[in-house]
Amino acid sequence: MTTSHTTTIAAVAEQLRQGSLTIPDLLWRCRRRIADLNDRLNAVVTLAPDVEAQAEQREEELRTGKDRGPLHGIPLLVKDNIDVAGMPSTVASPIFASALPAAADAAVIAGLREAGAIILGKTNMDEFAAHVSGRTSCWGPTVNPWHMSRNCSPGGSSSGSAAAAAAGMCLAALGTDTGGSVRLPAAWCGLFGLRPSWGLLPMRGIYPRAASMDVPGVFTRSPGDMIPLLRAMLGSDLPPAARTGKPRVGIMSRLIRQLAGSLDGVNECYEEAVERWTGLGCTLVEVDFPLLTDAEVGSVVDRLRSYEFYRDVSKDVETSPARKRMNAVPAADYAAGRDLPDSLLQAAQNRRRELAEATQSFFAGEDLDALLLPAALMTAPRLDAPAEVYGKARLLMNLFSITGNPVLVYPGGSIDGMPFGMQLVGPVRTEARLIELAGLYEGQFHPFAAPPSSPGRGGK
Repeated sequence: MTTSHTTTIAAVAEQLRQGSLTIPDLLWRCRRRIADLNDRLNAVVTLAPDVEAQAEQREEELRTGKDRGPLHGIPLLVKDNIDVAGMPSTVASPIFASALPAAADAAVIAGLREAGAIILGKTNMDEFAAHVSGRTSCWGPTVNPWHMSRNCSPGGSSSGSAAAAAAGMCLAALGTDTGGSVRLPAAWCGLFGLRPSWGLLPMRGIYPRAASMDVPGVFTRSPGDMIPLLRAMLGSDLPPAARTGKPRVGIMSRLIRQLAGSLDGVNECYEEAVERWTGLGCTLVEVDFPLLTDAEVGSVVDRLRSYEFYRDVSKDVETSPARKRMNAVPAADYAAGRDLPDSLLQAAQNRRRELAEATQSFFAGEDLDALLLPAALMTAPRLDAPAEVYGKARLLMNLFSITGNPVLVYPGGSIDGMPFGMQLVGPVRTEARLIELAGLYEGQFHPFAAPPSSPGRGGK
């Protein structure tokens, strides 16, 4: 096996079965990456106490003919709001800083274990998954592994999972997405990331942020690696990719030119993406979709998210002696949900239903396999960037946080050495088609590139 930390799950699985790599050696390599880089990245907060025993057990299974499939022996890292038996789930909050180890795995973790995956540890995150910066954790901020001296945000709230996956600390990582918490970190760390359709994957054993928007998601270095992860988490095959033939992709060039303005490189990256998808044989269609950037959408997202956050965590917050030590961001969100008038809540819920219906009608009316957009109109800002910068980063994500559509982010280029992510948004339950499209793109352009974060490679 190559020592490169750009290796995919599929490539490693082949090496394990050929006998040129053992599972304990693979685990050692991931642990070594964590030891080398975590002091600077602060991506991993807990390591599994029995991980070596897990590796030995999986190796013995392979040697004796028990092959659990492509995830057998693959080390994964997991966001710290997802329960893993034997490790605490702190949600990066002082309220749970001394939490006892979870007694049972979350449903998605149980599925991954059954498929043979090794849960290596838990990753840092924004406290209560309540920001998109990676800077609000009670364990300290996570740093983007690209050009670490710039002290850039990895995106959040799944900050540690994205940073760890990009830096080669694991073969893939799990996050959660409510308002952009997988999509933005994938875009800013140069990864493939998937927010599945709402309700596709089970949420049992995952601490809530906003239950009507929360989904588990994945970070990988290849879209093909998403398939075994999703199958294991789902406990069955994905809904089939019903559409075949020449893909039909919606583009919004006029809107992106208008929004990008004089922003360096943004419009150029989007135009290059359009050219590439055209070259792959797709039918590209210029579409109009005013709801995408309607200012009202952000307000609907914020009100519903704040209300559901307050509703679901109030018991934990109000009974905790550490409640006054919450970060100001989740504390403000909690208060906003507590104080939201019933009339505004009802209006937001009604408008959400209208937006979801309009979005599904848009995809059906335009007969799209996917809508191609930048994930954000910027690369990763500095961790200490003003709050409004992070608010603007979610502009092209807000609508799909409340409509239930799947979104696949892929590495779409770079600006000043930092990753610039693109997103493919599909109709509900079309994850398989999005992965198929991303695989087509990867086969031609091989977009994943590891950050220069290894010792001696310019990342200091």
